[in-house]
Amino acid sequence: MKKPQLILALTAAGILSLPGIACAGEVEDLKAMLLKMQARIEQLENRPVAAAPAPVATAAPAPAPALNPADVVVRGSMPGSFKVPGTETSIKFGGYVQLDAIYDFKGNQGRAVSAGDIALDGSADAKRKGTTTFSARTSRINMQTATPSELGEIKTKIEFDFFTDEGSETYTNSARPRLRHAYGTVGNWLAGQTWSNFMDLDAMPETLEFNGPTGQVFIRQPQLRYTTAVGSASQFSVSVENPQTDARDNGGNVTAIDRGADLTAKWQHSGDYGHFDLRALVRPLKADDGSGNNHASTTGWALGLGGTLKLGANDTVLYQLNGGQGIGRYIQDVYGAAAYDASSGTLSAQKAAGGYLAVQHFWNTVLRSTVSFNATHINNKTGFGDITGLNTDTRQVHANLIWKAASQLDVGMEYVWSQRKVEGGAEGTSSRVQGAVKYNF
Repeated sequence: MKKPQLILALTAAGILSLPGIACAGEVEDLKAMLLKMQARIEQLENRPVAAAPAPVATAAPAPAPALNPADVVVRGSMPGSFKVPGTETSIKFGGYVQLDAIYDFKGNQGRAVSAGDIALDGSADAKRKGTTTFSARTSRINMQTATPSELGEIKTKIEFDFFTDEGSETYTNSARPRLRHAYGTVGNWLAGQTWSNFMDLDAMPETLEFNGPTGQVFIRQPQLRYTTAVGSASQFSVSVENPQTDARDNGGNVTAIDRGADLTAKWQHSGDYGHFDLRALVRPLKADDGSGNNHASTTGWALGLGGTLKLGANDTVLYQLNGGQGIGRYIQDVYGAAAYDASSGTLSAQKAAGGYLAVQHFWNTVLRSTVSFNATHINNKTGFGDITGLNTDTRQVHANLIWKAASQLDVGMEYVWSQRKVEGGAEGTSSRVQGAVKYNF
């Protein structure tokens, strides 16, 4: 007997044995109900069993693509650099973002002080006191690369800042990028635009004011330079650099003509004491009367020395002295290398000298100060028209305190006093205080 029928028979027997089931009609009704239940059970047993649903096939996960070594970024040959994937070129980005906040007690110098342009006493500009300037245009960005080659490692650098006079301060304070450096080196050779070989960059004092001290040699220009080691502690370099005859007009029109490259040479020695250098410059100068006729030429020259001297762990002296005949634009705040006399058609090189003495002191691991005393002197040629308004002397003092708030963050304050004198005896002074917040990256 099948299991459902057995269950049905037992159920019927149980029901018939219950007390109180005595009526024959009731018994017949129960039998009819049981027969219906049995027929239903047999119907269910004969129904075909539905097949279980087949499992849904799922695609196997695609294998991860093999890692191509050419796509992996790795550390480059320069500190802080990485290699461009698929190449041997290392690349590095750097620069800083800086806010300058400036208050001029006397005279409105704007974003940077040019001692040679200070307003003379009694002028309208000199009477203006208490002016404020905010600027972020000293911010800069640079990129450096290094690539191995059969000639040695080829290195390049390109750098921009935004220190231009373009853009409106009324609305957006926008400014275009300004090219500072664009050069490459390989072996002993350098080609491109960078600091002049006649400069001593290692001896420049740290200032918050953008132009830095009057009297310094400060110039960037295109050049071709060769540098070689001399012994274990010295090097010698020579260069041909972009010419620019900065002739001034004395008693007539003048057109400057660049007739040949400027030539420089520098020897530098370094040691535990600091460093010392000697520099030389030769400049071919030429001009005419503005008509293309009456050409006149002369040769300018200059000498310079400078360096650093360590006075213990926390103090360093920085110094520079530069001078010559026709040195002109190579010294900050000296305007004009030569004077053109239209009446005689002669060009005369101007004598000028400049320099500074500075001391940098570290108060502790996070506080440092630099104080510098700076000056220029110009010997203007007489007999070349009215020279009453030409500068004879500029003087400057910078003093600052800079806090290294974090490894990549400097916050500082600086005081700058400047003075200008002209041939006619007039003079002017200016003074300012400047704050700066500088984020290096």
